[in-house]
Amino acid sequence: MNDSSNVIYRRSTAEDAEAVFHLLAASVRHLAPTPYSQQVIDTWMVGTVVDDYRNECANQQIWIAELARFPVGFAQAVPGEIKRLFVHADHAGKGIGSRLMERALNDALPAGTGTVKIFALLNAAPFYKKWGFQEIGRTVLPDRDEGLPPIDMIEMENVF
Repeated sequence: MNDSSNVIYRRSTAEDAEAVFHLLAASVRHLAPTPYSQQVIDTWMVGTVVDDYRNECANQQIWIAELARFPVGFAQAVPGEIKRLFVHADHAGKGIGSRLMERALNDALPAGTGTVKIFALLNAAPFYKKWGFQEIGRTVLPDRDEGLPPIDMIEMENVF
């Protein structure tokens, strides 16, 4: 049953690094042809490897959403910033992103109040706007290898 009420949310372990990597890659593949060009999609994961997520997963910094023991989404936040939130396209629109967002906001707001920033992908901005985030600027994904096309992002924030 693919009902979101059967989704389990838990903190990551080192073994989740591969699932996080593959969820991100699968999400990126579903972005083309809009709002990003095929060239951006094809080069998005260049230089990214599973081990890039191993320490964060091992330190339980990432929330994992699982359905029937299969990871279907993840979120990560640090005080003041939501760093990542992805849901597999096959499970989008079922409330999983919202439940991950709740957990990420708790991590981003350890005191319960404050300002939270997000560097959102272009297609994710409407989701964050539903949570009260407002655009404050445009930027590109940092640390891309020279020669790769830039990945446009929207800088957003909300005060809680």
